[in-house]
Amino acid sequence: MMRKMWVWILVTISLVWVNDWYGGCYGCLEEERISLLEIKASFDPFCMDSGVLRDWVDNKEKFGNCCEWPGIQCDESTKRVTQISFTDPNPYEPYCSRGWILNASLFLPFQELQTLDLRRTGLVDCFKNEGFEVLSSTLKKLEVLDLSDNLFYNRPLSLNGLSSLKSLDLSTNGLTESGFEVMSSNLRKLEHLDLSYNEFNDRILSCLSRFSSLKSLNLSGNYLLSGSTDISGKVVNLSHEN
Repeated sequence: MMRKMWVWILVTISLVWVNDWYGGCYGCLEEERISLLEIKASFDPFCMDSGVLRDWVDNKEKFGNCCEWPGIQCDESTKRVTQISFTDPNPYEPYCSRGWILNASLFLPFQELQTLDLRRTGLVDCFKNEGFEVLSSTLKKLEVLDLSDNLFYNRPLSLNGLSSLKSLDLSTNGLTESGFEVMSSNLRKLEHLDLSYNEFNDRILSCLSRFSSLKSLNLSGNYLLSGSTDISGKVVNLSHEN
């Protein structure tokens, strides 16, 4: 009887270990692992073989737990992904500039995502009806979005569904007022906004008046008149970060 009990305990421990190794209850969620691989596949092949994406591999035996992939962080208790970064920390990694068009619906499974870093990914646009607005009912915890150093130029990019955002970086994208105006009407919790090194002029100031929660604003490197202005009751320097 005792021998059978020990056999049962060993089998149970083995099953738990296998579940952990293959990304079950103790590893990342399978639906999130699959989504990360689908996101990787949406990149240009040149980009898929560079940066952090190089180590996002569909090999359950060796790399089943996506919480251990570079650029990914998970909640310790729920094992859900809380942070996704596509940016390689290696400064010598080649810049991915092949013109990535985003299908934002691929991020729908990440219900606890708090930080999304898409800087320097060669992002130029979103597929029609598959922009960030499709995430409004799912990504209710997303607070940090970094889209800096991409290739939007004056393409309209709607972020209106991401009402939980507190920090948004759109620097170095060639944006003008018309491209920015459509993306900013519902970001009432936004506290930190970086619009530096775009192509804004003084007309951007009327768009910024709706951000009542702003604590910091960077407008350096644009075509604004020097000096300062009052935005939502705060005096903002037009040349440097406040």
